[in-house]
Amino acid sequence: MFSRPSIREEIQFRAKVTFGLVFLIGSLVAAQIFVVQTVQKKKWMNKVEKMQRKPMKIKATRGNIYATDGRSLLATSVPRYRVGIDVTRAKPKYLNEKLDSLTHLLANFFQDRSAEEYKELIMNARNGGKLQFVALGNHLIDFQEKEQIKKFPFFRDGPMKGGGKFEQLNRRVMPFDDMALRSIGKLDRDTQTKGDFGIEFSFNNYLAGRDGIGFFQRLAGGVWKPLADSPEVRPEAGLDVITTVDVNFQDIVESALRNQVVSSNAKYGSAIVMEIATGEIKAITNLSRRSDSTRTFYLEDFNYAVRGGTDPGSTFKLATMVALLEKSKLNLDDNAGFCGGSIMHNKTEMTCSESHGNQTVRQVFEHSCNIGIYNLVKNNFGFSNADSFVAYLNRFKLDQPVGFQLKGETEPIIKNRKSSTFSNTTIPWMSIGYETRLTPLQMLTFYNAIANNGYWVQPFIVKEIREADKVTERFEANKDPNPICSERTAKLAQEMMRGVVEHGTAQNINTGFCKVAGKTGTSRKRENGYVKNQYYTAFIGYFPANNPKYSCAVIIDEPQGINLFARDVAAPVFRTIADKIFAYDVALHPAKNRPSNIQKIESQEQTGYAEDFRTVSEELGLQNAPNTAGWVKATKKGSSVAWRKIEDTDKDLPNLAGMTLRDAIYILENKGFRVKYSGLGKVTDFSIVQPKVVALVLK
Repeated sequence: MFSRPSIREEIQFRAKVTFGLVFLIGSLVAAQIFVVQTVQKKKWMNKVEKMQRKPMKIKATRGNIYATDGRSLLATSVPRYRVGIDVTRAKPKYLNEKLDSLTHLLANFFQDRSAEEYKELIMNARNGGKLQFVALGNHLIDFQEKEQIKKFPFFRDGPMKGGGKFEQLNRRVMPFDDMALRSIGKLDRDTQTKGDFGIEFSFNNYLAGRDGIGFFQRLAGGVWKPLADSPEVRPEAGLDVITTVDVNFQDIVESALRNQVVSSNAKYGSAIVMEIATGEIKAITNLSRRSDSTRTFYLEDFNYAVRGGTDPGSTFKLATMVALLEKSKLNLDDNAGFCGGSIMHNKTEMTCSESHGNQTVRQVFEHSCNIGIYNLVKNNFGFSNADSFVAYLNRFKLDQPVGFQLKGETEPIIKNRKSSTFSNTTIPWMSIGYETRLTPLQMLTFYNAIANNGYWVQPFIVKEIREADKVTERFEANKDPNPICSERTAKLAQEMMRGVVEHGTAQNINTGFCKVAGKTGTSRKRENGYVKNQYYTAFIGYFPANNPKYSCAVIIDEPQGINLFARDVAAPVFRTIADKIFAYDVALHPAKNRPSNIQKIESQEQTGYAEDFRTVSEELGLQNAPNTAGWVKATKKGSSVAWRKIEDTDKDLPNLAGMTLRDAIYILENKGFRVKYSGLGKVTDFSIVQPKVVALVLK
């Protein structure tokens, strides 16, 4: 019979069992640790690495937009930084010592909160314990501002100790502010990755580039570092776009237009300058009147030049006259009938600005006479035969978009018999610029064709795509090889447009050195009928009048004040633009009989050092440079230059006539003379006035 173990023995037994179990479990844990650290080390390290790294998108650098010179930046991407702080990083002691200093610096820098408000923001986030990153400031900062903030407490100690951080964001900027904004364009507001309008939108596929994919490793503090040796799809930078815009022309056009729309308190204004032969748009601007609670201002928020279709008014009379000249072979001095100030057509009254009396074809256009146009169209086309008149307008390409590179061009409207709103008044009113819809750019393209002797040229604003300095794609205007009218008609139309400025409705701009030609246009605004004292004003033409290089359209809508017609509103802006571009573009100035390089030397006898003359001769392309050394004199010999060596002598003064002061001083001082001189220019007389003193007379 076994005896029951004592309590002591039972405790000892249980202790041994417990110790054995603990030892066994510890041994198993130690063994597992050993296996993990040795046998399975690579497996678990790979798993940790995968958890700490992930593929991320690497954004491509967006291409730049340049002006026509290929150097002036119109739009580019620059780094901007969002300022913030990880409130969990700083130790309590550091926080207590430096927080007041930081908040005062932030308040002075951003000026959006007081120091107390910044302190409350940071401390609330720290005490909350969840939010780690707190955004600071009310705007993104640039690189120079970043360098300044890096000196602040919490930022100068780095993100690990102080917690100060900068998040880099690329932002699109326009170095010339809002110059040609609606044409250059902007990126979408939400993502800042794709074009929203203008060139940024229409050429987004070129500019955007292609994003890459790379692996990033997560570091302490939530910072992701790119892994240099990781497999990745490298980003492809966007291509650069070279426009036809000349920043100097653009500045001229914007300034002239802004002055007028502001002074006339107009609803909006638009102006375009186009190079006639090439179709290059050298300047394009649009200004809309906007108001807030405190002020009225103008900004570019709609591209009226490309999308602002409306009745063109009397500027359309050029198309009507060209159609008349083509069909009936009229002469400008032919009788066009009588204008009594108004006429009735199917119980509808057509009025004119005044009673012009009997007129010639030329005078009808110069005076912008509605009744005269009515008579000419009636007599040469007839209002019942609409197809014939409309066929000419279609031949002038007024019924189709110009195919501009910026997307969103408004479709023109040229009515015909199939149009739902065609009536027995359509042709008479269409002939004077109503019952149609055309944009300023579409009208300018037609005027440009007339200035180009009848040859239609497509306007364009982007001429090249570049990858660095390499041109990858080049754009040129489409040019119709067949003229839209005969050369005779184009010349007569040009003569009439010169007459508008010299004798007609735009006599007030017949000033300045640069002669201009064009047509005024004033159309009444319609809202359920014509509105009193609301006009759409325009002047479209070209300059210089006798040798056209640029065409230009100026549109000003709903000017306010006393003078509301095109001659007083739009035409002066055209005049200012023409004058300033004429002054800037010296190639427009009349040619002068400038002397050739060899004539410049022949015109005066000169004396100098032979080596200097050889250098000058090489630069000027002269063949008979001096072939001797030392000092020589240039003299005229027939149609060329002869060089005569000047013999040096120690006894007497050399012949200094014709030398520059520099050369004369060099020779004389090397001979031990001191020099006195009077006058400017070259040496004309010289003499010894005192021992070892030579006086020179310059002229």
